[in-house]
Amino acid sequence: MKNLIESLGKSDIESMLSRVQGDGAGAAADGDLHQLVSAMPLALFIKDAQSNVLLMNPACEALWGIPFEAMQGNDGAAFFPAEQAAYFLEHDRMAFDSGKHVVYEEELWHAGLGENRWLQTHKQPIYDQQGRPKMLIAMCVDITDRKRAESRLTSSLHELRALSHHQHTAKESERRRIAQDVHDDLAQNLLALKLDVTALHNRTRARQPLLHQRAMLALSTLDASILAVRELINELHPRTLELGLSAAIEWQMQQLERRHGLSCRLELLEDSAALDQRQITGIYGIVLAALGYLCEQAGTRSVQATLNLRPQQLSIIVSGDGLSEPPSPRGALDLGAIRARLADFGGELAVAHLPGAGTVLRMNLPATIPVP
Repeated sequence: MKNLIESLGKSDIESMLSRVQGDGAGAAADGDLHQLVSAMPLALFIKDAQSNVLLMNPACEALWGIPFEAMQGNDGAAFFPAEQAAYFLEHDRMAFDSGKHVVYEEELWHAGLGENRWLQTHKQPIYDQQGRPKMLIAMCVDITDRKRAESRLTSSLHELRALSHHQHTAKESERRRIAQDVHDDLAQNLLALKLDVTALHNRTRARQPLLHQRAMLALSTLDASILAVRELINELHPRTLELGLSAAIEWQMQQLERRHGLSCRLELLEDSAALDQRQITGIYGIVLAALGYLCEQAGTRSVQATLNLRPQQLSIIVSGDGLSEPPSPRGALDLGAIRARLADFGGELAVAHLPGAGTVLRMNLPATIPVP
């Protein structure tokens, strides 16, 4: 469209305007150009330096819902709402001031349809030999359907994010409830049972060696069970979350060292952000997923997390020294899940696969939660 407008600007457009305005000197000039403009399916209009309409082709008449006879020689203020007319004039001035082809989107009231339509408008300024504004050649395309589709898509994305937020909140509440129930019931019962078996173990020390040995084995089993229950509680809802995000991540990296034999390092640059419990729990889950993604890469021996938790912006970098390869189908899904969860908090993920140096996941998000 830009090339077409520029071509029209280089043509004998003045002869065509003379023909439209009934000037005998131009009536026979450039008839082919006039027919071409009239037959164009794209809406074309021409304005003078004062933004008065000099020409509209039939496509423009249909798009605006106004005949050329009504618009000719005026700026359209009588046909459009005041704010729209002012907007059109302002952008005419901007086009002349810029001295180049400009493109923008605007709303235009269509009286025949009784609604606003969205247009993408292209404008090319033309100047006289002294460099003064002479005319404006413009084309516009109806993009109403596209704008409405974008609006529906945006609305759907907001609904999906709200649903995702609700699901994660419900899931976290359920995990917290289960962890509390396990702590209050199973863990307490195991501790009570351990006290009884400990008493039995002490009483049978001197006279009942066989029962004493059995009690000792039972104590070992109980200790292992209590440890497993504590780990289960921490997996469901780590108690360290109550101490803050950095403390919870530090605890998780200690668990990775203990379970997988990895070398884990946490670097805390700043920890001044005031995060609520939802943020702490949610971001902790995101970092946990990122660590899991890195640990699944072949050859991973060490992972590092760098936290910069500032009052306005949170920056989290997680890296591992595993083989730097494009993600597998499962890995791609894992990264997609991390991106989706970050989006719930208004954040973004950047992934860098560095040959010979591992993989780096950079997460940036605001310190305040956006409204779903």
